[in-house]
Amino acid sequence: MNIFKVMASGKKSFQEETASAVLAWFLNPAMEHGLGFTFLSKFINAIAPSEDKAFSIFAGGLKSRMRVEDENQLRFWIDLEYSVDNSFVDIVMGIEDWLFSIENKIYAKSSTDGQLSLQYKGLKNKKDENQKISVIYLVPVSENAEVLDQKIERVFNQLSVDAGDFKTLVTWQKNKMGFPSITDLILEILHEESTGLIDPVSEYTRHTLKALITFIANDFSGYDYKRKNSSGGLNLLTEAKLTLGELKKKESGFVGVQAGLSGLLKMDKSRLETWSFQFTSQNMADKRNWIPLKQFKELANWLLGGEAPDMEWEGRFGVSALYKIALDYGDRVFIGVQGGEQSLKAMDVEIIQDKSWGISMEKTGNNWIAGSVFVAILMEKEFFVNMNS
Repeated sequence: MNIFKVMASGKKSFQEETASAVLAWFLNPAMEHGLGFTFLSKFINAIAPSEDKAFSIFAGGLKSRMRVEDENQLRFWIDLEYSVDNSFVDIVMGIEDWLFSIENKIYAKSSTDGQLSLQYKGLKNKKDENQKISVIYLVPVSENAEVLDQKIERVFNQLSVDAGDFKTLVTWQKNKMGFPSITDLILEILHEESTGLIDPVSEYTRHTLKALITFIANDFSGYDYKRKNSSGGLNLLTEAKLTLGELKKKESGFVGVQAGLSGLLKMDKSRLETWSFQFTSQNMADKRNWIPLKQFKELANWLLGGEAPDMEWEGRFGVSALYKIALDYGDRVFIGVQGGEQSLKAMDVEIIQDKSWGISMEKTGNNWIAGSVFVAILMEKEFFVNMNS
């Protein structure tokens, strides 16, 4: 059993406030997890900017002091939903003369323009004269992602901090961009505990850490409960299984598709026209693999040869789906490839065919390739010819 997946299996999706509370529990050495200062120490050292020698010295000194495991020797406090002017920060920690502001996102779509700047301004108005501030933006990424979500990157880049302060980005999942991640931090703790490099922890804490890693890797999703006595794998809220023709007669609701948008984009015309999809009138807006009926109809019409729908493309898809989107949307979309256009040109077809990349309606850096350019590069490589040969 994974307690986090159970908590995420209700009508509402897993809440960011709950994720913040879980993280704050591990960061607080006084809590009953038995890790003492281990989690906090590793977190502070993970976010330490390499170019900031003063903070690196501070973090290194904390590491040795925390080994004493005496919170009375350290000025430390932590608070949730910390009020600053007209805003709230998910987690704020005070350690000696530093304030650590953690704005937590577990869903990329909840990123808000200007939020970090507003919070930073509020913290500056509230802090003591000699205190310095670290702003930590904790965000989701696709497992082993090569580039950031466009909106997340934009919000982070909007923030400017004063000299002596610093900002950093941390991801929940592993990434290939060099950012520290909560997953890597937990894996390091589990490894050190198993090899005797840190003191043993309780079975409960060990199980909780492992469950949290799995939950993070599953994008904070809950269990897909099945109907009693059903062998069809239907979601508990599924009301019927309907063909495309039958769905066209419905006015509202949600359509369940295995693998969500990615799965729908992989369907050929014959399968799309004959397949029976799960349907419900219940609100599944925050549930994985459920597509609003209106959007489903527009996408199905497009996949059958109709006009491309007016849609904001965000997410991560396989190359074939990205090619289909880029072919019809052209320079309205951008594909995120680490190293950008030159990197894609240098890749072998065998490598490309196993890739999945992010797509966005905005270009915020050189890693993002315009849709028309993406299509042109794949056509030059005769991608689909080589893939099928």
